[in-house]
Amino acid sequence: MITRKRSKRGQGRKKTANKPPTTTKLKKEADRLFSLFIRQKYADSEGNVTCFTCPYTNHWKKLQNGHFVSRYYLATRYDERNCRPQCYTCNMFRNGMTPHFAENLKKEYGDSIVDELYALARPLVRNFDY
Repeated sequence: MITRKRSKRGQGRKKTANKPPTTTKLKKEADRLFSLFIRQKYADSEGNVTCFTCPYTNHWKKLQNGHFVSRYYLATRYDERNCRPQCYTCNMFRNGMTPHFAENLKKEYGDSIVDELYALARPLVRNFDY
């Protein structure tokens, strides 16, 4: 008769008190929810969305939330003007198609939007008087 060993996974570990979520986990959840919001915002009544930088159209679940200014900059990370639905190809393989993204933003918001988003993303430098 063949017997299987029982897994010891989880044994010996003590449950810790409920710790507050880390900043990383909170940011990840905020990114997920904001992505859902952006993609659904631009969807039609059937749930289809057109990529902001190319003519590709598919269901909002199949597209991504593309950023004009990188997500690295927290000041513009959750700015609705900075984000639009993009297909995987444009967002990942073509690095967000920044020139096309900029032109489409200018058509929607005017010529100053690009400079405004870049200015927001620029880190603030504190001037310390010693």
